[in-house]
Amino acid sequence: MADFAGIPADSLYLLAENRFQDSKAFYEEHKPTINRTVVQPLRQLVTELTPAMLAVDPLLGGNVSRVRRDNRFTHDKSMYRENMWITFMRDKRAWNWCVPAFYLDFSLVRADWGLGFYSATPAIMKCLRARVEADIPRAMAAVEQAEQAGFTLGGDPYARPRSTPDTPDALRPFYDCRSVAMTRGETPEFVADAALPERLLAGFEALAPMYSLLMEAVEYAAGFREI
Repeated sequence: MADFAGIPADSLYLLAENRFQDSKAFYEEHKPTINRTVVQPLRQLVTELTPAMLAVDPLLGGNVSRVRRDNRFTHDKSMYRENMWITFMRDKRAWNWCVPAFYLDFSLVRADWGLGFYSATPAIMKCLRARVEADIPRAMAAVEQAEQAGFTLGGDPYARPRSTPDTPDALRPFYDCRSVAMTRGETPEFVADAALPERLLAGFEALAPMYSLLMEAVEYAAGFREI
């Protein structure tokens, strides 16, 4: 298999047009091009990143999104997605569907990447706050390393903040959000770069200490560790 060579802008337009048409006939006509210029390059990207990601966590698995949407449980019944993504996460089925994931998500209008939770629960967030409080210097170092690589800590905020005046500003999202993520936004051209594997790897490695903190919270919440 050839090395990752980037995903061209024309392919992003094709994904958007495929979503707009929302037609099985249109998709089948353009499926070979979508597979060749989007799906296969993403699979190659996952292949190239996998050895280094396994060094972060031997239980990580790489995944590529499908073009066909699973719309069984959504109000949006359109058949195809205009965005595509890759993730590296543990088997979410073994962790009650709640695990942190390294990800890249992109479309014609934007690209986002970083580290976020797949369905963090209140119990996980409670354990995460306990871990932060148990070792604030470690949490601060993890946030600072990720921020130096261009990522921002944030999440879905509560209506009322739960941090205190003594909470360090860098750590407030752990207390004030229902879930947390470290994200970085890019222009769509980001995925056209043949050096994307190296750029993603550098960023994901910078996020590794934060990943360890999040995964520990999951393990505590599941009863595999004691706080």
